[in-house]
Amino acid sequence: MTTLTAQQIACVYAWLAQLFSRELDDEQLTQIASAQMAEWFSLLKSEPPLAAAVNELENCIATLTVRDDARLELAADFCGLF
Repeated sequence: MTTLTAQQIACVYAWLAQLFSRELDDEQLTQIASAQMAEWFSLLKSEPPLAAAVNELENCIATLTVRDDARLELAADFCGLF
């Protein structure tokens, strides 16, 4: 059983769909590394089935924030997916 509401689950799906719909720009990169997103990730980690995946996502985001070529790296990964 989940403690997330239907609206929160829908938000997760919408966010993931948006992430994969096109390459991320600088504004989106800044947003995913923001304190607001960290709060949202904390909420998601309260769901045991999501905790490991969210931790991995946070680690990847932290790695990206220290790279000068983050957009280029993500663009290459995006092209590799599709």
